[in-house]
Amino acid sequence: MQFLEKEIQKYTHLVCSILLDFEISPLPDSYEMPSAKMFLGSVQITGEWNGAIMLSLPSTLVNTLTEKMFSLESGKASIEEKKDAIGEMVNMIGGNIKALLPQPCALSAPLMALEGDTLHFPSTKMVTHCKFECAGKPFALSLYEQDPS
Repeated sequence: MQFLEKEIQKYTHLVCSILLDFEISPLPDSYEMPSAKMFLGSVQITGEWNGAIMLSLPSTLVNTLTEKMFSLESGKASIEEKKDAIGEMVNMIGGNIKALLPQPCALSAPLMALEGDTLHFPSTKMVTHCKFECAGKPFALSLYEQDPS
């Protein structure tokens, strides 16, 4: 079992089902995530516990989620709306996870990396990596903890 794995699965499911009315299901750890055309959203946690949460979504799922979140017609989501949707998702999931960590902790504003860009978290190690499927598309949520060494 990974650090807070069940809780991450629970809160990711709640955000997707309540906010977007999308059902998600966990994918096996062996599932290979696509590397091209991914959108990344992240929030950092600082305080008694330091680290980051990163949400990785393929562009096709970002389009579907954004259209649902903002009640848009298919193909009408702007890049700003996509960034807002990803930021809102990672912020809601991150806020729930932050509440489970040693307090006090603060959550940063969301950071984004669009298709082809990456996010790096220096001096951290991945402590949890959960894979999901939503609307037939895979996505992942990873938790990174500051490495004291």
